[in-house]
Amino acid sequence: MRSHPDAREIIIVGAGAAGLAAAWTLESRRRHGNYRVQILEASERIGGRMFCEEVDGFQVYGGASVIHESFATVREMARALDVELHPSPGKKGAQSFAGGRFWSLYVGGALKQKLESLRTMFFSPQNSLRGMWEMARLFAKLRKHSDELDFEDHTRIFDLDTGESFAEFARTNNLNRYLKHGGELDINCFTGGSPEQVGAAYGMALLWLWTFNQAERSYLPKQGVATFAKALTDTVADSIRVATPVERILTEAGAARGVVTASGEEIRADAVICATTSSTAARIIPDPAVREVLERVTYSSCCNVAFGLDVNILPEDCHAALFPQGSQTFLTMVTNLAGLTPEAAPPGKTLVHALVIDEHARELFTCNDDEVLRRVMGEMRRFFRAMPEQPVFGKVYRWPEAICLMPGGMLREMHEMRTRLPDRIGGLFVAGDYTRLPSLNGAMKSGVEAAEDSLAYLENPRLHR
Repeated sequence: MRSHPDAREIIIVGAGAAGLAAAWTLESRRRHGNYRVQILEASERIGGRMFCEEVDGFQVYGGASVIHESFATVREMARALDVELHPSPGKKGAQSFAGGRFWSLYVGGALKQKLESLRTMFFSPQNSLRGMWEMARLFAKLRKHSDELDFEDHTRIFDLDTGESFAEFARTNNLNRYLKHGGELDINCFTGGSPEQVGAAYGMALLWLWTFNQAERSYLPKQGVATFAKALTDTVADSIRVATPVERILTEAGAARGVVTASGEEIRADAVICATTSSTAARIIPDPAVREVLERVTYSSCCNVAFGLDVNILPEDCHAALFPQGSQTFLTMVTNLAGLTPEAAPPGKTLVHALVIDEHARELFTCNDDEVLRRVMGEMRRFFRAMPEQPVFGKVYRWPEAICLMPGGMLREMHEMRTRLPDRIGGLFVAGDYTRLPSLNGAMKSGVEAAEDSLAYLENPRLHR
C-alpha cells in the first residue's frame, strides 16, 4: 500500500476474513486519505477460518466454503474482485444414518431419488408424524420472522435474542421431537456445537438460512472458496506480516497508540483494528470492561479432515452424509465438496471432508496427523465401502475455536460493547464474526465497517470518541 512518508499508521491485528476485509476496504478507500496499513498475523498462514490451499491439484479448504445468496457484503466484495460465483446445484441431497443404515433425502432429482426421499420421510426412524408437524410449525414461525433473521443487518434480530438457548426455545415451543430427530443434527453440522450452547436467535437464523428457506440459493467460486481468498489476499499481500503474534494493544491518554508483539517489538499507530477471535481480543485489549464481555463468547471445537480420492464414496447427487447423536461414531458429517464445486478437484477425482466436533475433536487434537488420518479413515470405512485404503492425500485441520456459538443475549451485549468502545479507547475497533450473527458475511462486514470507522476517526478523532 503506497503512501506519503508522513502518512498515519493503521494496524490490523489478524489476517482472517475480518482482517482481510478491513485491509481491502482501506486499500479501496485510499483516495480518501493518506495512511499506511500493516496487517499482523500470528500464524504462518493467511485467511483464518477461510484458509485454503492447493494439494495435488485439489483446492482444499480448512473452514468456510459456501456463500449464501443473502450474504450481500461477501457477494459485493466478490464482484469487486472479479471472482465469479456459481449457484450450487439445483439437484442435491444428503444422507442421514439411522437404524443401522443411511436414509437419503433429495431436493429435485430423478424419479428414483424422489421415491427415495418419500421412503425416508415415511419410514426413517428419525421421522415421525409428530416430528413432521413440529417441523411445519417451526417453518411457519421462522417464515413469520424471516425479515429479522438477517445475516446482513444483525440489529434486526435483537428482539429475538433473549437469554434462551436454542434447546430452551425448542422446549418452550413444544418442538422436542423435531429437536431430537432433526434440529439437533442441523445445529451440530452448522456450528460444531449443540443446541444447548447456541442462542435461540442464532439457531433460528441458521435454520432459516440453510434448512428451511428454499427460495434462496448458495453460491461457490468456480474453484472453491480458495479463489476468493486468494483474490482478496493478493490485493493486500505486501502489507501482511505472518508469524507476528501481538502481545498487547498499547493505549495512551484513552486512545490506541499501537501494539507490542510477542517478540517485544513496539509498533506505533494512529488506529488499531483488532480482527481476531474474541478470546485473543480479550487477552490483548487492556480494558477490563471490554474483556469481561469478550470472555463470555464461546466457540465450538472442530477437526476437519480432508481427503483427495479417486472415487466418489457417496451416492450420485448426494453431497453430505450426516450422523446424529447415537450413531455410535465420532463422525458428525462427511461432505463431497467436488459435488458442489467440480473444479475444486481434478477431473475424475473427489474431494471429501470429514467433520469431527466437540469432545471427539479435542481428543483428536492430542494425536499427531498420521494417527488422526488413520482413525478417521478407519471410521469412514465402517460406513462407506468405497473408501479406499490409500487416498490420494489426507490433510488435518485443527480448529480449537472453530465457530462462534453466540449464546443467548450475546448479540445485543456485543453490540452495546462495540458502541461504547470509542468512549473507552479512541482509535480502537474490533472486528470478527462474533460481533454479529456468526458467518463469513458477518466477519467480512465487521471488517469493512471497522475500516470505515478507523478512517472517520483519523479524519476527526474528537467526533469519533
